[in-house]
Amino acid sequence: MSQPNATLEDLSIILHEKQGCPICHYGRQAGRKYLDGVMYESVNDFGLRERLVQNMGFCAFHSQEMLTFPGAKLGAAIIEQAMLKEALRRIKATSSGRNSFFSRGSKSESFHAAPDRNTCPACLHEQASERRAIEELLAYWNDDWAGLLEKSGGMCFNHLALALHLAPKATAKSLKQMHERRWREIIAQLDEFIRKQDYRFRHEPISEEEAIASRRSIDILTGEPRGVIQAKLVT
Repeated sequence: MSQPNATLEDLSIILHEKQGCPICHYGRQAGRKYLDGVMYESVNDFGLRERLVQNMGFCAFHSQEMLTFPGAKLGAAIIEQAMLKEALRRIKATSSGRNSFFSRGSKSESFHAAPDRNTCPACLHEQASERRAIEELLAYWNDDWAGLLEKSGGMCFNHLALALHLAPKATAKSLKQMHERRWREIIAQLDEFIRKQDYRFRHEPISEEEAIASRRSIDILTGEPRGVIQAKLVT
């Protein structure tokens, strides 16, 4: 299989080793690499610090993930000290009153809001990486890539929608047909699982595919889960 660049090499590895949306997996990988670089190379970068202060740091997930890198104690302390100082400054600058802080429609709402996937620098890096991965995959689309993608389970709904928007007509048709096949299979498995909950059919064994069909459906509709951060916090 042709692998003309690092993005496609990474996608090929993901498709061979993981099940589920490869674009989600690629984005998570890119986000962690970005965060790793911040922790070890950019913690004192003035431009990045200003951006983090403006957005009140990273989102909840990436803030916790920041603490899972070996030797991250100092970098995390520097970042979080700056963010907490900014939070204190904002609290002190905010007038008292029922609608003064988080009121809907307020011009200051985005100023006070905690970072989410639309403002977190690591999330934005993930999103840009995911789009790049889709563009590269579409640029070199062939039967080999199609086979690998189908075997892995295909893309999640959001990444497929973006791929269909970016793809040439013939490629879009191929992607649609593939995902229709995969998703109809899961719908049929859900049908069987639901049917076997009826007391008349409870003697019929539930297959492994039927048992995990709900989880697979959720992954398709919401994207691959980020997973639980299992590493202990830095002490």
